[in-house]
Amino acid sequence: MKHHLISIVLASLLVTCNEGMAQNTSSDFADLILINGRVWLGADQSSFVEAVAIRGNTITQVGNTVDIRKLADRYAIVVDLNGRLVTAGFNDSHIHFLSGSLGLSQVELTGAKTLDEVVSHISEFATKNPDRKWITGSGWQYTMFAGGLPTKKTLDAIITDRPIFIKAYDGHSGWANSKALELAGINREYIFSGFGEVVRDSKGEPTGALKEGAQSLVSRMIPEPTRAENLDALRLGMKLTSSLGITTMQNASGNAEEFSLYEELFVKGELKARVSMAFSVNAATTMSDIDVYKKLKDRIGYHPFLRANSVKFMLDGVIETHTGAMLNRYSDATQGELLPSGELALPLDRYRELVTTFDKLGFQIFTHAIGDRAVREALNAYEYAHSINKTSMERHRIEHIETISTEDMPRFAQLGVIASMEPIHAYPETVAVWSKAIGTERLPNSFAWAALLKNKASLVFSSDWPACVSLDPIRGLHTAVNRRTIDGKPPLGWVPEQKISMSDAMMAYTKAGAYSSGDENEKGTIASGQVADLIVLSQDLFSMDPMKIHETRVVMTILDGKIIYKNKALFK
Repeated sequence: MKHHLISIVLASLLVTCNEGMAQNTSSDFADLILINGRVWLGADQSSFVEAVAIRGNTITQVGNTVDIRKLADRYAIVVDLNGRLVTAGFNDSHIHFLSGSLGLSQVELTGAKTLDEVVSHISEFATKNPDRKWITGSGWQYTMFAGGLPTKKTLDAIITDRPIFIKAYDGHSGWANSKALELAGINREYIFSGFGEVVRDSKGEPTGALKEGAQSLVSRMIPEPTRAENLDALRLGMKLTSSLGITTMQNASGNAEEFSLYEELFVKGELKARVSMAFSVNAATTMSDIDVYKKLKDRIGYHPFLRANSVKFMLDGVIETHTGAMLNRYSDATQGELLPSGELALPLDRYRELVTTFDKLGFQIFTHAIGDRAVREALNAYEYAHSINKTSMERHRIEHIETISTEDMPRFAQLGVIASMEPIHAYPETVAVWSKAIGTERLPNSFAWAALLKNKASLVFSSDWPACVSLDPIRGLHTAVNRRTIDGKPPLGWVPEQKISMSDAMMAYTKAGAYSSGDENEKGTIASGQVADLIVLSQDLFSMDPMKIHETRVVMTILDGKIIYKNKALFK
């Protein structure tokens, strides 16, 4: 990996030199100027100006159009916004970018609303890709199937001579045909003892549905993409994120090899977003593994485009399949259900031990905790580590928090723990199975954004792509503010008491996102001295009808002072 470090240093020096060689020789002038806009500075709900001046990769001034226009000489690029809204670039604080990018060339079921549509998409993909040895993809919804889970019979009716494996939209369940099960050796006699389940029918026959870790039985049989294929996938993914205004991504999974892909793209000048990595760790993580991550963290240090100072735990599963760890039993748990309150994904003593170790080494810790018990245990582990190490807790985070006990809400602010959540996961069209499992008594604390903010928690938003129904932050904003579908259902919103304001939602996608990665002094707001990561939007999110938020489009994306995306049809 030494060659990557040398290249990064050289590339950084090259960027610095290029900035020093800008056409404008006077520091009074700007290279890029945005005028006649409505520029939300991001500090609070009422902080607006008209114009922004950028020199190199840095915002130099904000203010009114008349004053900022004076900073343009004959070399400057001047963009007339015609009243459009400008904000800091979106920060997707929890994403699985490589898997999402690879999925762009696989079966995509995110837009499918019925089982017939699912079958049609898979059949069409298989027909168009006859040379693919495996048919893979993601995006099916639990609500499409009786009992919430699919069966192999549907896939077997599509194709039998090639294996099919399609993940659910949330990534926590998989759907295999008989050929895939056969290749994985999954039959009546096979016993799985890990976290998750090989789902079986009343006769003990595998149904084709696999929960949590049991998915690996099939996924490990799928040929790994080459490094070149991974790089091409990331390039394709970044075209998408640039068009959606995402200028920072915080990966919630990965390893040293995946991180090296982003390093290579940076060196080649092809990295179109700032990237931080939370390395995946679990009960099997060794001191040798930890040493690899520590050396990588220390080598990268504070780099303007790359960070490697976080780790990610999975403490439970999801509500829909009863693998999320709950304080009390699921409302729809059957009488004979083996684990009616869900389960933890790793032993608590081992989790606490590893949290304490990583905290001492200065890592930021992400913990996937969806059920209210998992959330509590994560808070307990962070509190314990702090009591042992006397550290600042490095802005540790809990991911998802789909349901939470009221008494645990104040602990986020008390412990300095960040609440990391995905608005799109609460999209009303997708929560029927979820709601049935939670029950009416716990429903008020479902995706409790408003309650957490009321309790002074630091709230950050993200997509969890590809485990989501949309990567687009605009769709997340729509859900956060309305808690209604784009066609207005339900009329008052799903659990409407947890709606939040547009300014709070935008800060969760910008200012708070920068805070969560320790970059609040460099980005996340629009101010003199901040890096110039900005987006221009087609509509004013702060003054429009909230039910039309979803119609908003990104018309320009600026990263590090450079325009990397422009929607020519919307912004002429």
